Amino acid sequence: MLSFYHLAFILSILGVSWAGNCIDQFCPPGTFCDERPGPCRNPPCATILACLPIEANGCARMECQAPKVCVERVRPCIGRSCKEIATCETPNTCASVVCPPSQKCHVENGTPTCKKHIPPTRGIIGKAVLDEKQFQDN
Repeated sequence: MLSFYHLAFILSILGVSWAGNCIDQFCPPGTFCDERPGPCRNPPCATILACLPIEANGCARMECQAPKVCVERVRPCIGRSCKEIATCETPNTCASVVCPPSQKCHVENGTPTCKKHIPPTRGIIGKAVLDEKQFQDN
């Protein structure tokens, strides 16, 4: 019979873990981390972290009915290949555009476009006060 430590070692080799979440989980190249609800009798259940093949990530296994298109949004993580959340969205809308972190989508002349967006300091640091003059151009 396998002890808990032997089972944990075997599962770690297979890329399965019960600790933490995918934000701080490393997976081998060609795989990504996915969080799955673990088996248990009394919820809430522990989350199982599994390193799955990259072919199962995002839009790779999802089809959308026309006229919708599949859009991938990356869930933040520290590994090279993070989980991509796939959704079906209407084309030519901001929902169908994925902008870089420092940009926000705006519709101009019926076309969604990513524009540079710097949030005000109040939205970042709450009630703290910064000298706004340091951010102004001279």
